[in-house]
Amino acid sequence: MAIKALWYLSMADGDYPWMANGFYGVDLARYRRLAQTIDRGGFYGALVATWPNDPLVSASAVAGATERMKFLVAEYAGMTSPKLLAEQALTFEAYYGDRLLFNHINGRDERARTYAITTGADDRYQVGEDYWKAFQAAYLAGNPSLFPNTRFGLEPKQPRGVPLWGTGESPAGVQHASKVVDVYLLMLREVEVMAGKFGRAVAAAAGQQRRFDDLGALASVTVRPTAAEAGKHFYRLFERTGVELLKAKLEEVIGRRTQGEFNLATYQAPDAQRQEWLGYLRQNKLPPLGALRLEHNLYAGMTAWSSLDVFGTGSSAAYLVGSPEGIAQDIERYHQRSGLSALILSGWPLIDEARHVADLLLPRLNEIGPAPLEGE
Repeated sequence: MAIKALWYLSMADGDYPWMANGFYGVDLARYRRLAQTIDRGGFYGALVATWPNDPLVSASAVAGATERMKFLVAEYAGMTSPKLLAEQALTFEAYYGDRLLFNHINGRDERARTYAITTGADDRYQVGEDYWKAFQAAYLAGNPSLFPNTRFGLEPKQPRGVPLWGTGESPAGVQHASKVVDVYLLMLREVEVMAGKFGRAVAAAAGQQRRFDDLGALASVTVRPTAAEAGKHFYRLFERTGVELLKAKLEEVIGRRTQGEFNLATYQAPDAQRQEWLGYLRQNKLPPLGALRLEHNLYAGMTAWSSLDVFGTGSSAAYLVGSPEGIAQDIERYHQRSGLSALILSGWPLIDEARHVADLLLPRLNEIGPAPLEGE
């Protein structure tokens, strides 16, 4: 598979999980069915994201019900000792083989504080670099038994260490990623934006005598046999959410992101398109479907973890919306122009949308050739 397509394996599931009556709630049986749908559907793997749950425990709970898929487990550097995490990784692999990946998260201040970590964001980059070096060394060393009567040990399944996926868009973040991660990730945005950001990261890695294995992006997707069907289903997210709830969500996020300086009525968006969305909402109207189109088949939407992106700084709430042919053409465009070679996708409900993607889109992604990195 040229494009490594992953799906979300998340407890945040539902028809419209950002709504009280659209959230399914925690259910291990459904979580297991989701993992099996991803595995049998032909996805490369799944991102096991942080929520209130522990992602490594979550992955372990369902890995035995799958056979091939890889588990990209989110992990905050420094919140578990590197030796303990290495033992956990070796144990996971002893049962399930070389199917473990880690998504390295540098961490938000509010999350770090819950672990009594007070290091600032930029300083945490050095902590992260040291942490993952210590983890890989402990992992590659294996873990022998200390019981004298029965000698055995757990040996690593991946000779280069557990692959690390991760991001970082600030200058310090790009430099950190260039030293640490094997797969560089961004939130999906317009093609030229992605090309520029990937290009800077690839150049930074080359400066470290390194090369990324893949360049990836996070997005959501609504694919249907026709573009009209896909657009109708996608826009239903807004219709079912309604203007009042969407305004309330944005009121909260604008206040938080601007530290109370602005609200929905006073915030000025960074571009005319996003300002137009605000204009509709201030008139108690939903932005129409056409106004949400960013380019080609890329639309602004909402997810369980992100509302409509009025900031223009990148959001996992960007959606690929359209027919299989149209979306595949878009991905080919990203692939050729920016080097994109991995996608982490979501859609609601997670099982239903994973089936649509597996049936309609994954066969076309298999036809996209390998992307050159560093100008090859």
